[in-house]
Order: sequence, then C-alpha cells, then structure tokens
Amino acid sequence: MKTTIIKHRRSLILVAFAISMTVFMQRCTKTTTDVVTQYATDPKITDVIVPNSEVPVPVNFVLDTSFNNEKSHSNVNWKSRYFDFSDTWLTGRFQEFHFVPNFPVPAAKLGGVHAPLSKGVALLNINANPKYPLTQYWSVGPNTQGPPCYFHFEANNLSKNYLKFYVLVSTDCTSEPGRDQYIQCGQSYFGTQWLDSTRQVVDPTSDTAWLEAIPNTWVQQGNGYAVTCNFTFNRYLHNTAGKSDGDPITKPVTLYLTYNGSFDFLSNGGPAGTLRCGFSASFTFKRSDYLDKTATKLYLKNPTVAEKANSDAAYLVNKTYGTYSGSVADEMLINANMVFSKSHL
Repeated sequence: MKTTIIKHRRSLILVAFAISMTVFMQRCTKTTTDVVTQYATDPKITDVIVPNSEVPVPVNFVLDTSFNNEKSHSNVNWKSRYFDFSDTWLTGRFQEFHFVPNFPVPAAKLGGVHAPLSKGVALLNINANPKYPLTQYWSVGPNTQGPPCYFHFEANNLSKNYLKFYVLVSTDCTSEPGRDQYIQCGQSYFGTQWLDSTRQVVDPTSDTAWLEAIPNTWVQQGNGYAVTCNFTFNRYLHNTAGKSDGDPITKPVTLYLTYNGSFDFLSNGGPAGTLRCGFSASFTFKRSDYLDKTATKLYLKNPTVAEKANSDAAYLVNKTYGTYSGSVADEMLINANMVFSKSHL
C-alpha cells in the first residue's frame, strides 16, 4: 500500500514538472515584441522634499544681511540621465555662484566678473583645457560672500523673503577629462558661448544663469517651502520670431527649499560664537526650453577663416546662441546646498 502511494506521488510530481516546463518553454519562445522594458524612475522632487521630518519647520528663524554665505562649504550641482534612455546619471557642479542684492551696488562688486587669470591660478582651472593660456578670461570670485549674503528668509513672514542667485555656466565641471577637455561635450550641456574659435574666452553676456524668486509666491509645503522663480540663461539669436538678438531666455520653475537647522558654535567656552545654519534647494528644467534642440552647428562670434562658413550658417539657422547636446537628457535637476554663518556676542 505504501509503495503504491509513493508511486502515485511521484507520478503527480512528474506531471506537475512537465506542465511547468511546458509553460516555461512557451514563455521563452514568445517574440520579443511582447516584452515592454520599464525603467524605474526617481520619486518626484516634491516627494523627496516634503517628508523632511528630521528638521522641524522653523517658527521664528530669520536669515538676513547680517549673515555670510560660506561658499567654501556650499555647492551647486546638476544631474541628468545619460542620453535619456535609462537611469544612468551624469553629474557635475559649478565652481562659481553667488547671491545678488535687491538694491543697487557698483557693478565691480556684484560678482560674475570675468577677469584674466594670473600665472599659477590658471593651473587651478577646473576645466582641463590644455589650450587655455595664462591670459585666458575666466570667472573669479571670493570664497566667502558677505556679509551681507543677500538671501533673505523669514519663516513666520514669507512675504519678506528674497532670493536672487546666479551661477556661471562656463564653470561647470564633471571631473572627467573626456567631457571637460578642449571642445568636449561637457560645456555644451549648458550652451556655453565663446568669443573666439579656440574656446579660450567665454562670452560674459551669455554665461550667467539667473534664478530669481517671484515675490509673494512662497508657500509652506510639508516641512519645506515651494516658491515660483524665473530661471534665465542663454539668449535668443536674431531669427527667433518675436525676439530680438540677445534677448535672455526666461521661463518659470518651481524651487523646493528646506531649512536644515542651525547650531551656535561657542568660542573658547565663552558667550561669543558663530551661528551657522543650512538650506537645501532643488528644481528641474528642460534644456530644450533654453537651447536650440535642432541646432547642428556651433555659432562663433569670432571664428577662424576655416570655421567661418559653418559659423555663418549657424547664425542664419540657429534660434539660440547655445547648441543642444544630446548626450544628456532633456530634463536637468539642479540641487544647491548652502551654509550661512554670522559671528555674534
């Protein structure tokens, strides 16, 4: 009797195995047209920012012009998918960035200044361009801004908040020679425009990207804040309908910002110390809103004789001064982390 039961169980197992193998073989022999590749996507930026429950919403915190921006402890980064086909990310950062005042200041004090690099400093150039001479024009700026830092934030009165900020797009660095070297693709991610054919002198009028918060658009969102900003960079060429040559390209974006807490560092155990605080902010934009996606030639203001024909053709066809690089996705994420401090008694 036991032998019969065992044989019956073995028969059932063999039948089940045969059925499973048949199903498996059928699945394997299906054509690939039935397969839909799906890539995982990052959570929405609002989902990332809002749940910042580790730091409570500040009730009475005020950041005003008595603070410094500790640039050496701050950063502005970007990331975008490689060729827009997967979750493989390319990343980089900007060397020069600053907050800008909402009141008049002498132009020489505003930042975004392009000046000749002195001997030795050129060796620190983050873009590995062997053709840059020591007289090459590049951006220069202080390591610490302020006081004042020109970013005003009041947690209990958002109508008083003020933010105007810039980066110099030519200071984009990916830390990879294959992207950062002479006439490689890294500079084209943000449409850097050159005044000379050897890519030694950046056009300062098209190099500054601006982010300016629109007043009275600040709202609390979870434990963070959302604010509508005007994002400006690159310029239109003369042949764009309704635009004059050199008009800046400006589109609205939503900036998500979090206050990351503060700490009072005492000095030598006494009452005098340094109050430090941190903020993080992120936004996304589409490069095709600012760069000519159909441009196939680079327009140069001062081309060599050999490059003149291509540059002239680009001038007649291109809609913007920058050209679009397809090696990164259209959507770009910008993330900034800022540290502020002030000494007090």
